[in-house]
Amino acid sequence: MRKKVADLFGKIREWTLKNKKKAAGLYGGIALILVVVLIGSAVLGQKSKSGQVAYKEETVTYGTLTVGVTESGTITVGTSSQTLDIDISEYTTSTDGFSFGTPGGMMGGGNSQSTSTSDSDSDTRVLEVEEVYVTVGQVISEGDKIARLSSESVSKIRADLEEDVVSAQNTYDQALAEQQVTDLSADSTYSINEMYGSYAQSEYDTSIQQLQDAIDDAQDELDEANEALLEYKEQLSEDLEDLPQLKALVTNAEYTVNNIDVTTATYAWVDAENIREEAQELYDACEEEIETLTETISEQETTIQELEIALEDAKKAYDLGVIEAKTTYDVHSLYYNDAEEIRDVTKLQADLAVRMAEDDLENAQEKLEEFDKYIVDDVIVSGYNGAISEVSISAGDELYSDSSILVVNDYDEVTVTVDVDEDDIGSAQLGAEANVYIEAFSDELFSATVTDVGDATYDSSSATTSYEITVTLSGDNLSQLYTGMTSDVTFITQDTEEVLYISNRAVTRENGVSTVKVKDANGKIKTVTVETGFSDGSSVEIKSGLSEGDTVIIESTVN
Repeated sequence: MRKKVADLFGKIREWTLKNKKKAAGLYGGIALILVVVLIGSAVLGQKSKSGQVAYKEETVTYGTLTVGVTESGTITVGTSSQTLDIDISEYTTSTDGFSFGTPGGMMGGGNSQSTSTSDSDSDTRVLEVEEVYVTVGQVISEGDKIARLSSESVSKIRADLEEDVVSAQNTYDQALAEQQVTDLSADSTYSINEMYGSYAQSEYDTSIQQLQDAIDDAQDELDEANEALLEYKEQLSEDLEDLPQLKALVTNAEYTVNNIDVTTATYAWVDAENIREEAQELYDACEEEIETLTETISEQETTIQELEIALEDAKKAYDLGVIEAKTTYDVHSLYYNDAEEIRDVTKLQADLAVRMAEDDLENAQEKLEEFDKYIVDDVIVSGYNGAISEVSISAGDELYSDSSILVVNDYDEVTVTVDVDEDDIGSAQLGAEANVYIEAFSDELFSATVTDVGDATYDSSSATTSYEITVTLSGDNLSQLYTGMTSDVTFITQDTEEVLYISNRAVTRENGVSTVKVKDANGKIKTVTVETGFSDGSSVEIKSGLSEGDTVIIESTVN
């Protein structure tokens, strides 16, 4: 400023030398100007240390003012992360290892399938960053270029995705063919299961009868063997009784033969000899029969023991056979009763495999379409509007599905969180409307809605309970806001009220006294004490001290 004054003196001197006559009349005015300049220089020099004061006039207004509860907080601007929001992973069918067939095992006749997948690891599918176009702090719009990818990596991934579509198509065609085979098998199995129901009881009765017949046959054989043994023993007993008599008969016959003179009584001797021989034959035959019967009885007793074991085995086989026959009967009855359901389930499984294969095909096609839509001319574009707060990629990086690319401010998530006393919580319920006054934008009032009500917090020092309330701002000018800005949130308790009001910034509060600076009709400024009422966050009610139409002064310091 002093340099400017010196320059001004130089110009005045030069002009005086050229215009001596006019100079005398102008010196008084110039002197006054210089005084003003010097005073202004001193004032500005002082003000430069703390900032300049700006003045704004506002008229006291009578009208509607929203009634509410005001709490202070700070702005939080949300963020949105853009990732590689396309799926370039390896194709894997959802029907892998899935098998289907008719339930019931021996009456199944179903098919099974396992679709093939590619052998390569999905992690080998990467896109290479060639160039990054954005930096932190840059403001971008949806559709702006973010980065360029290498043409080689883009071409390779696209070829892989096209191959996935072909593989998925083949799997789908295979599933359709196997479905036809399965449906035919299911219908055939249904007929078989229906047939089982018609003779399940007959089969059961026949099995039980055969088991009983085996027991009866074994019992008959044992009874016959016991009867034969009894006869053998009776015969042996008779022979044992006859043997001594036959022995005596042989002895008598031998005695007779020995006591007849063959020369004198030839015929008598011959008769006696014949009797002896016949008696001897009877004796020998009886003795031989006794020996045979003894062996036969021993053998028969062994046979009876074997038959008794066979009878026990037949009885055990009967008990086991009844269980098996009952199980078979129950299974056949189950298949008969559930024949239709078994058929439907089998067909449903085949249909499910087809639908899963169809979903895989649609998924593979969608992945290819999304890839072509997301990456155009090897370039990735922004999906958001806002200022970039983080860039996660650089040239040479490899990108996978869902790899982080950048983070931008999300102006759909601009929030303020404040503590609301328990007595005022009724005005801060979910969905309640609120006004947000931001000190940095004093001429604008932002609208907001309560989007979260936290748990109650008890302060033992003040014996009060409060709730953490979050409001989300809405409007078209949110992009000018930054995290950390000071703000006041007013929760509306009534819609409106007719009152006298002025801007909050016009009121100076000190030691519980509120004052404003008022400009009268002559332009003079004086300080007036006022009584304030409720505030909507931007304006405040004036209960006394001012009248409608009064002009108040709003002072603000500009650093």
